[in-house]
Amino acid sequence: MIIAVDAGSRDTAAAEHVLHELLGPAVTPVIACTHMITGAETPHLAVSITAPTDELEIHVRTWCIERGAGSAFTRPGATAPDLAGPSQLVRGAYVAAVETALGTGRLVRWPGREHAYGVQTAAELRAKAGIDYVEALGGLPITDDSIIDTRDFVRPIRREGQTILQVQPAAGGVLIPFEAEHQQKCCADH
Repeated sequence: MIIAVDAGSRDTAAAEHVLHELLGPAVTPVIACTHMITGAETPHLAVSITAPTDELEIHVRTWCIERGAGSAFTRPGATAPDLAGPSQLVRGAYVAAVETALGTGRLVRWPGREHAYGVQTAAELRAKAGIDYVEALGGLPITDDSIIDTRDFVRPIRREGQTILQVQPAAGGVLIPFEAEHQQKCCADH
């Protein structure tokens, strides 16, 4: 089941907070992503959850109604998603649901995430942390022995259904995740 919600989150921290609230009662492993929604008055983020069961459905529907969020629920084999909420937010939820079905998004939770910490080789991350591919920005070659210091925070992306960790070079010849845990907003100093 794909569940997508647009609560109008202005930044990744707000979107991840929405996911935290939505995933509270989850027992089964899920894939949870954020999705940039453009084309609206204000660009913002929506979220999606891919779950093997419908255990979250009632909780998420209630959450969306209480907060005035848009939602899209899609089951395997459905001809169209079940949409609800304000039209401007339903559009974002629909976009997030489509992107999820296409295997894209910025991952927040995925099977193996609990092993994506510390300093590991690219091969170890692929074997233990659910990472399908490690990709260095700028085309830097990655080998199985490439050392990655996760800095205890990774946010891989999904591309064509694969979990891809984007990395960049850092001091000491190691690689670090491209996305830092605490990002400084553009133009924050003026």
